Amino acid sequence: MIKKALFLMSLTFAIPTFSQVADTTTIFDEFNQFLLDEIVFGLVDYGKLSDNPQKLNNLVNQIASYDLINKSQDHKTAFYINAYNIMVIKQITDNYPVKSPMDIAGFFKVKTFNVAGELLTLDAIEFTKLIGPTIDPRIHFALGCGARSCPFLNDNAFFPDKLQEQLDFRAGLIIDRPNYVHVDQKNEKVILNKIFDWYGDQFISNAGSLINYVNKYRFYKVPENYKVEFQEYDWSLNDR
Repeated sequence: MIKKALFLMSLTFAIPTFSQVADTTTIFDEFNQFLLDEIVFGLVDYGKLSDNPQKLNNLVNQIASYDLINKSQDHKTAFYINAYNIMVIKQITDNYPVKSPMDIAGFFKVKTFNVAGELLTLDAIEFTKLIGPTIDPRIHFALGCGARSCPFLNDNAFFPDKLQEQLDFRAGLIIDRPNYVHVDQKNEKVILNKIFDWYGDQFISNAGSLINYVNKYRFYKVPENYKVEFQEYDWSLNDR
């Protein structure tokens, strides 16, 4: 009888509760399903979301109540990347129709969201929760700011156990596209997305120069002697 009781107790401690399983997996699955449903070629149908916001609002509520205590850095980073992208979509949807995220007052620096129990602006998520702890410029390619010149939105979520591979893939995907890195062989120059200008010190610190950084991820390398210029930024909405 005692042996049977001990055996049953061991099963009780060995089997994780539903809440334990859900806490580590479900929200990333929810991120993933939402993005699969709503993102087409990196664009968002904000009009549709504005008319039917329930799925978006449910996800926003999950982000607010999520517990990051004792989570790994990759877990936190994946969570905050996904949360940032969802909060961009939420803010635009709440103010739709607009022609640009810049038409929304305080879009990056003032408007706050409840993210894992903290009130954070988009800038606070990006610089305090993402770039600050990691000093990883690949993260800039994972964040969609709602404008056409921003890195286009992923139609799938970032997951903690795949994060490093996903960030590498994402950097290569963006950097190999001419609308982000345009190589002008005739004039021996490379014209980079404005992100490389705004956060140039981060890219240079990582690789020694902007050209060295893009060459880490490009199939066709940019000659190191090429002149570097920057593209005009298109702030028009990434609407479809």
